[in-house]
Amino acid sequence: MPKSMTGYSKIQTIVDDYKITCEIKSLNSKGLNIDVSLPYFLNSKELDIFSKVKEYINRGKVSVRIWLRFIKPIQISVDHTLVRTYYDLLSEIRENLSIPVPVELSHLLSFRDIFQFELSNEEIESAWNAVIKVLDDALIKLIEERKIEGQKITADLVKMVKEMEELVEKISEKADDVPKYVAEKIRNNMKEILPDDVEINRELFENAVAIIADRADIREELTRLKSHLQRVGELLKKDEPVGDMLNFLSQEIQREFNTILSKSRSLEISNFALQGKYVISQFKEQIMNIE
Repeated sequence: MPKSMTGYSKIQTIVDDYKITCEIKSLNSKGLNIDVSLPYFLNSKELDIFSKVKEYINRGKVSVRIWLRFIKPIQISVDHTLVRTYYDLLSEIRENLSIPVPVELSHLLSFRDIFQFELSNEEIESAWNAVIKVLDDALIKLIEERKIEGQKITADLVKMVKEMEELVEKISEKADDVPKYVAEKIRNNMKEILPDDVEINRELFENAVAIIADRADIREELTRLKSHLQRVGELLKKDEPVGDMLNFLSQEIQREFNTILSKSRSLEISNFALQGKYVISQFKEQIMNIE
């Protein structure tokens, strides 16, 4: 069963010497767009995050946020030159504005860039190995959420397909009566226009009926509609990305209903075609959520 493109997962856990939080959000999108936020010392792993997400997700706007805290003490250095720069600037601001409060250590500590992590390559790889485990779990959880939402959407889509199939069947039943309906309508019009003593040429009359009936023939459109709806039903049973194909088929289905409506000589067929257009418009809105 197809998955939804919308979902959310968040995992916060301790792995080895790290407390890791991973939050993933996914929304609708025409393609796959990935946005990643990492601790700065893991920025070099951004492409690896992209690759990992692509293993699970084919379509959607995906936001990945990862936070990491060290449980064990680590080496941190202080950029004293930067601290002095901040202190001088704050002092200058205080003097220019005649602020009576002196510059204190707490003010300087608010500038986080004065602290530098001193991590070796081994420590960075260790942290990354811990992060990738949590990311995997968060992606698995996200996929489960997308599956649950996908099941709800698919159930609605299946109902819409059944409703359209019933409408097509009703149109098919009425389509067989089109020649008879056209003949009756032409005959009534001729009676209204022509005097009673005028004799109608039967051959010309039958030719006129045949031409108009041929123009109103919707059997090809009905055949294509049945084929498209059958294909949609098959796609809705697949456990793989089918959103693009469903979108294409929905446009074709809408085109066939439009053609039937333009050809229709019957009020009943027109009403059924209008209902079909309404249902397919709802269908198209819903499949915007399908991966």
